Amino acid sequence: MKIWVGAAAMLAVAGMAAASNLAADEHGSGDERVVVVAAPEALNLSPQVLSSGSSTVQGAVAAATVAPAGRAASSYQRSVYVGNNPLDYTAYELWTGRRGDGVQLHSGRANWMDWTSSLQWLIGLWSGVDRTIFWTVPLIPYGSSLEAASRGDYDRYYVQAARSLAAGFPNAQKIYVRTGWEFNGDWQPWAARGKEAAYRGAYRQFVKSFRSVSGRFVFEWTPNIGDLGMNPELAYPGDDVVNIIGMDFYYNHQWDNVDGAKAFAWKRDERYGLAWHQAFAKRHNKPTAYAEWGVSRNSDAAYVQLVAQWFKDHNIVYASYWNSNAAYRGKLSDNQYPLVGDAYRRHVLK
Repeated sequence: MKIWVGAAAMLAVAGMAAASNLAADEHGSGDERVVVVAAPEALNLSPQVLSSGSSTVQGAVAAATVAPAGRAASSYQRSVYVGNNPLDYTAYELWTGRRGDGVQLHSGRANWMDWTSSLQWLIGLWSGVDRTIFWTVPLIPYGSSLEAASRGDYDRYYVQAARSLAAGFPNAQKIYVRTGWEFNGDWQPWAARGKEAAYRGAYRQFVKSFRSVSGRFVFEWTPNIGDLGMNPELAYPGDDVVNIIGMDFYYNHQWDNVDGAKAFAWKRDERYGLAWHQAFAKRHNKPTAYAEWGVSRNSDAAYVQLVAQWFKDHNIVYASYWNSNAAYRGKLSDNQYPLVGDAYRRHVLK
């Protein structure tokens, strides 16, 4: 169920609907329309549709703001991915009944044109929204290489992106940027298995370039959970270029135990699982985060409660729930999983 607020929001929704019809292949079609990515799937969205209405979208978010809830003893930020759409973030906040802490945004990776222009468009769309933004910026787009990135061949793109973010958020004390995530799998263009040195070098060039623009950037290194054929530690780029050590994990009923408690225990204890993540971060004296997590069945309430307790027990920086059906059917704010949605509001948001 989507909830739109006021006539202004309705006008913005019309623009969103027109833009969302411009779907394209994840690898890009070669045109120069902006691709706003819901990783690992991509959507082609035209900035012309919304550029004149971005203030309307931001206003709708502001108008829908609910009263802040009482803050829990555990002060980590409850973030969410909603598909880059400010109106979906508004609907999410109305569903939760609380002001959100933060939002996760994904920029494009179809090609370098998309990599640059999608980020600029998102900055314009969200710069007036008063929430912490956790940026997910691809290390490289399709058709590029880790080796070239590690040589510094793409530094000009990184510097341009850093300038855009710094200028777009001049009052932000910290600008959170996650790049090169899920590198230990085989589905990202920056997959690191067998290329660990090139990945480390590429990541370092990315950070070096961003820091040449501003010292406000906070960088997150994020493996996917589990043994995917490589030791993630081999791709760790160094304590000097990592501020937060993250992890992505999803409850996938294709292979995870149907019992939520058993499924969580496996994710906690498996090789390169949640316990490894915390231990590795502790060895490097780094705080932790969970940039992507999600559930996909109405029977997952017990699992959600265990995840929420894990977050509270480990003094994390933030956790971002995948409140979307793009690539993974995890959306809660449309009430497709009412029991899980209730557990999320009672345990994660309290």
